[in-house]
Amino acid sequence: MTTYLEKGHLPPLFAYLEKRYARVEEVPDYRGEAIGYEKLLGVLERVRMDTYYPDLLDKAAYLLIAINKGHFFSNGNKRLALVTTTVFLDINERRLRESSKKDYKLLLGQLFPEYQEWSDFAEFTSTDFATYHLSIVIAESGALNIEYDDLKVRVRRFFAEATE
Repeated sequence: MTTYLEKGHLPPLFAYLEKRYARVEEVPDYRGEAIGYEKLLGVLERVRMDTYYPDLLDKAAYLLIAINKGHFFSNGNKRLALVTTTVFLDINERRLRESSKKDYKLLLGQLFPEYQEWSDFAEFTSTDFATYHLSIVIAESGALNIEYDDLKVRVRRFFAEATE
């Protein structure tokens, strides 16, 4: 049985994002951006639709893509998408595997051969590396000419290969 994120999960998520990222770049007041906040709540509700998102990995792919591409907030949409999806997987006892950056680059390269802009930062763990690039691919999927339905399939495949 799938455990879902609720409205009550959001304040700690927002606090985590502020604590982790505020030193590096602007973190919006997610609760203060009412329209974006309502749209986010809508995504959290729609992910429950088993007809469209029949299993946990379909739901994770939907969360990541919908929040990332939805641009609900003035800034921080990709980060919010990653944290929300990671927490969703975590509360359902799935986690990203501790593979090497090289292995994640190979997996992402196989799934998204259109993407060539690999960068790395010293502070990145291997899972940071993987989720950073996955997030960029999703955000740039239009420019990479990846159709939405194909994007969903590929992101789901990433989670199938990368989680345990």
